[in-house]
Amino acid sequence: MKKEIKYLKKLNLGCEDKILPRFINVDIDNHEGVDLVYDLEKYPLPFKEDSIEYILCSHVLEHLNNPTKFLFELHRICKKEATIDLFVPHFSCFATYADFTHKHPGFSYFSLGENWTNKQLYKKFKVQKKLNFTRTNFKFLNKIFNPFINLFPTVYERFFCYLLPCSEVKFRLKVIK
Repeated sequence: MKKEIKYLKKLNLGCEDKILPRFINVDIDNHEGVDLVYDLEKYPLPFKEDSIEYILCSHVLEHLNNPTKFLFELHRICKKEATIDLFVPHFSCFATYADFTHKHPGFSYFSLGENWTNKQLYKKFKVQKKLNFTRTNFKFLNKIFNPFINLFPTVYERFFCYLLPCSEVKFRLKVIK
């Protein structure tokens, strides 16, 4: 029996088998623990406007046809000041090209939160961002490389990202309404 989801205000979108308690766990496939089986490319999303306080969206954006439209839809369903934690593959990561389901080969540190990229989203979210060197093997290297690549992200992406590829970009979005 599915838990009562109408009162929960936190979403775990594209959860796969990473089921979180006190979240509405949403995935396109019916894994054990998924509360709502839904295709995230069907709009509008089945949530009321201004109803969600927190969204976790880990490695979903690269699978969507229109990430911009999806982010506008997240903005619509979120309350003012809601938080969205968005994890996406960095464009320099070899694995972003290995997955046939990826419709976008990776994202840049500058994909969100800059007034010169994706301008239509710039006024919708306040953005914090961080590059993460690795998320699977050799995590101890994050202590060495993460401070450097995040101190000078422009220099890193321009000159070093293919020498020392990083795994993902972590965006924390605060909804502006």
